[in-house]
Amino acid sequence: MLTGIRLIIYDLDGVLVDTSDAICLSFNSALEDAGEAARSDEEIRSMIGVPLDEMYRRVLPRERWGLVEGCFKRYREVFMDVSLGHARILDGVEATLTHFEDEGLQQCLATNKSTPEAEKILAHLGLDGYFDLIVGYDDVSSPKPSPEMILLALDAMGVEPDEAVLVEDSPTGLAAGKGAGVYTVAVATGFYGAGVLADSKPDYIIDEIKGLREIVFV
Repeated sequence: MLTGIRLIIYDLDGVLVDTSDAICLSFNSALEDAGEAARSDEEIRSMIGVPLDEMYRRVLPRERWGLVEGCFKRYREVFMDVSLGHARILDGVEATLTHFEDEGLQQCLATNKSTPEAEKILAHLGLDGYFDLIVGYDDVSSPKPSPEMILLALDAMGVEPDEAVLVEDSPTGLAAGKGAGVYTVAVATGFYGAGVLADSKPDYIIDEIKGLREIVFV
């Protein structure tokens, strides 16, 4: 049980929403436009949470890394077009966000998506009103696993690390939380199972986001 909490910081994909189909479609569209072979959905999903440029470096041979910037740009163009048709709210999210809003906690989003992408998805799904702040990759010099996003959120909201909880579904995100010194809760609703998430040594692991209500208290 965590008491004295003032701020909950959520990742987006795999924690609040599922846009994995749009991610796979956009990722492969950019590869194919660059003359590269498409990758399997399983391979792409296994990288969700990793910064996008790093995802492309992982699948491209080093001598083709000059394509990364173009792939990055093309991905963003396609994703902005297709994301809304492939986005859904995960089970228990709205009830959980409402619960903590009623409890008076501040709630923020920290995502390796761009801020406009995140805002567009949240508005489409009717979740935008829950968040006091959205931090995207375009708001920092180093996205997750760097702690910069989390530290920015803490500073903006006037909260100390021991008064904040980060909810993540990937080792990349959990590393950012650990680096920022906040409490970390891993939720196994993304690509990674509880066993893999345990290797990151989060403070708690839950199967569904509704379990957060049994852990976090003002």
